[in-house]
Amino acid sequence: MLTAITFDFWNTLYKAAPYAFALRRKFMFEVLAQNHIDATVEQVDAAEDVARREWNRVWREEYRTPPAADWVRWMLDELLITLPPHDFTALSDYFDRSLLDADPGPTLIDGAAETVKRLARRYRLGVISDSGLSIGNTLRQFLKRDGLLECFTCTTFSDEVGVSKPHARIFQITLDRLGAQPHEAVHVGDLTHSDIAGAKAIGMVAVRLTANYDDANRSVEPDAVVKSYAEFEAWLKSKDAPSGPPRYGEDTGRVER
Repeated sequence: MLTAITFDFWNTLYKAAPYAFALRRKFMFEVLAQNHIDATVEQVDAAEDVARREWNRVWREEYRTPPAADWVRWMLDELLITLPPHDFTALSDYFDRSLLDADPGPTLIDGAAETVKRLARRYRLGVISDSGLSIGNTLRQFLKRDGLLECFTCTTFSDEVGVSKPHARIFQITLDRLGAQPHEAVHVGDLTHSDIAGAKAIGMVAVRLTANYDDANRSVEPDAVVKSYAEFEAWLKSKDAPSGPPRYGEDTGRVER
């Protein structure tokens, strides 16, 4: 019997998009100008590509998500620029929190809010997410903004636990917080190599959601592929269907939370 459900953040609860790219770029040029440093857009673009490739290498090979400070350092190294410590710190911090200034900020996948609120009445819910330039504390602000944070028993982000998906630790920590065994929990995510592979490896049920991104990686077979939250709820209902009539006095619509 399923008692817990965990969700990825980007492209599962929220649409992934470069919401704060322009803000980060503007702030970086302002910091460079304050230090009388000239750099072209083409040079900064090239440095951004270097940082992105290195970040992805670490994520995939070392199972961790480097902080924004590493991203900024890789860019500056590529540009052969050294900033004063206080400006480096200010730039790194803004690469994280600029997402809060984005207008519009991160937007929910269609149906996510309604589904989460319904499922929170019956299951223990959690988030298992790899953080990027924005850390877990920043991303929680959007769950709070949209009235969803209280629906989750726990929210687990890679920057806080030191490993990223598909490492077993980030899944196990969340299961422990939810008080669930792997076979009692389903994880919903969009990426095969992190969400599906990680959940399956630890013994969880794994569902790939294609509502905003259809991963072409087919190396690990999920237990289900759904195109929308409506499809996910229908699948969940079929998995949770009782095998017989409820016993007298049994509360069939709620899990102790």
